[in-house]
Amino acid sequence: MVALPGGVMLAGRPWSAEGRAWDTPAQAVVAAGVIVAAVIAVRASRRLTAMILVGVTGYGTAVLFVLHGAPDLALTQFLVETVTIAMFVLVLRRLPPRFSRRPSRRGRAAIGVAVGVVAAGMAYAATSARQAEPISSGFADLAVSYGGGDNVVNVILVDIRAWDTMGEIAVLVAAATGVASLIFRGSAALRRRTGSPGPASRTPVAGRWLATAPRPATEGTSIILQVVTRLLFHVIVLLSVYLLFSGHNAPGGGFAAGLVCGLALTVRYLAGGRAELNAAAPVDAGAVLGAGLFVSVGTGAAAMLLGGDVLQSATLDLSLPVLGEVHLVTSVFFDIGVYLIVVALVLDILRSLGAPIGADDISMDDSSVKTMKEEPV
Repeated sequence: MVALPGGVMLAGRPWSAEGRAWDTPAQAVVAAGVIVAAVIAVRASRRLTAMILVGVTGYGTAVLFVLHGAPDLALTQFLVETVTIAMFVLVLRRLPPRFSRRPSRRGRAAIGVAVGVVAAGMAYAATSARQAEPISSGFADLAVSYGGGDNVVNVILVDIRAWDTMGEIAVLVAAATGVASLIFRGSAALRRRTGSPGPASRTPVAGRWLATAPRPATEGTSIILQVVTRLLFHVIVLLSVYLLFSGHNAPGGGFAAGLVCGLALTVRYLAGGRAELNAAAPVDAGAVLGAGLFVSVGTGAAAMLLGGDVLQSATLDLSLPVLGEVHLVTSVFFDIGVYLIVVALVLDILRSLGAPIGADDISMDDSSVKTMKEEPV
């Protein structure tokens, strides 16, 4: 990558000489912080430290989106980075706290810097070498006249390029299924993964802040976290529903809303363990994944059966008794399918990567656990 594409790029110089380093000084400050965090992450010896620093680079990128006036991208980036950090923690607790000692760290760092410079140069060359008018120049008007929404980003995802989104959610379903299949290799463990918590763990316990009594492995959970979880869980879920239905005209949408709901479930898991997660979502994640994909595909098929194109949206203005005048775009059902898939993805990952939080939850044999703990990665 460095020698061939990088060499061709330097020889041909397919970019414009005109340009500017930044629009506001704040962008330069944030970019400098991202660079510093990335350099320190490479030199970090602890896995948790490196993970946090990588997260800082992601949050810095989200801040750049804000400064560029892209709230939808910023919201999604913030949520993805937060969920990613939570998943990293679930994996890192099973690994040694420090990286194994390896030679030639400077050589690897030099290769990383070279690849980063070439990748950035390619991005700059691709954006500055355009000669034809971009196809997206008419998306803003089409989002309102054709898609029925003011949020051009959401209309692009669920209408203008809905086929791309369909492929992406299919990949999410495959990824969630693959994670569960790799971790729960036996049929009995796979049945335990579905989240049937049993009558004892579903019964609320008097004097507890959470719905279930903590298991022995989680009795040391902070009481402050339990109180905050009880106060905020339903608020976060309601916020996710608001983002789901407001995303067609404001920042939000099915993907961001699903991540918010997934974070609410993550908080319940961190506060009370697997039993608390099962009490909050007593459903099979695989079934929810299938339901979400069915809703999204069914939305496209219904449009075709009604005489339109596949995944074509229709705008309906309804007068309902309690709600009054309602402006409904059928692509919201496609977004609901995306919402269900993202929520089920987070739920499945929590039950898969987070299943061995207690001794009674370990679904892998002792030799596998011992290898994961002792083998340097």
